[in-house]
Amino acid sequence: MTNIKNSEHDVLETPAADVTAADAPAAPADVIDFADEYGDPVRYDLEYGTAGLDIAFYLALAEQADGPVLDIATGTGRIALALTEAGHEVTAVDVNEAMVDFAIAKDADETVTWVVQDARELKARGKFGLAIVAGNALQQLLTNDDRTAALKAIYRQLAPGATFAFAIRFPHVAELARRVETPEIWHSYTDVTGSQVVVSGTQRYDAASQVMTHETYRQYAVDGTPAAAPTTTAVRYSFPQELEAALAAVCFEVEGTYVDFVGTPLTDQSAATASALVYVCRKPETTKR
Repeated sequence: MTNIKNSEHDVLETPAADVTAADAPAAPADVIDFADEYGDPVRYDLEYGTAGLDIAFYLALAEQADGPVLDIATGTGRIALALTEAGHEVTAVDVNEAMVDFAIAKDADETVTWVVQDARELKARGKFGLAIVAGNALQQLLTNDDRTAALKAIYRQLAPGATFAFAIRFPHVAELARRVETPEIWHSYTDVTGSQVVVSGTQRYDAASQVMTHETYRQYAVDGTPAAAPTTTAVRYSFPQELEAALAAVCFEVEGTYVDFVGTPLTDQSAATASALVYVCRKPETTKR
């Protein structure tokens, strides 16, 4: 996957209710083909479209921004709709047309400008005071070239002095090395019928490419039958100094690096239990770009 999309399964805290790890289903032996993780916006919105701890963080940045907000990899509009509800002018971009169409349907007052576009080729109208890539979506860019293309595109869309903020999963070496062949429970959600669906998955990490591949299974809690087709995704893990170099190469200035959405700075101590890497960057006031 090279197109940037919203991927949030460990950002939003969706409890697994009374389902225990012992109930984790085994992967079906006859599964050959996997569905698109982002192909069902209705399911995706039920699973990930709720309020998350990151919304208040991005809202605070938007309050300080001088200009409209660009929400990149908007998915079904979780961040964009929260921002516009708070009174901000928002343009929301995603490469997945079905996701954008679903988000538009939720925007009854037509307050957000919705755009179907690849993040590497951003050409939204105007300049922005804040750009956001939430939900670990930057990890969907699996190569240096793709990530650099997206960062350059974001940089071009920002006004001088504007802010760029994003979050990704923290690259704990022990967790990356942990190969999971039998699906383990991640969380649960309630589907359109009111039934509880348990979400579980496997993981395999390729250290050479820094890419983690997940297979995801969704099954009804009541009897373990499939609630959706299994999906597969790939995400790239990046380390702090690596990210700082990538940002500097595009001329972003890093103003803060955190391990959560309440502003805990990245340190040796905080890194030990960090779940996220959260960056707040600035486009310089004076720039030739």
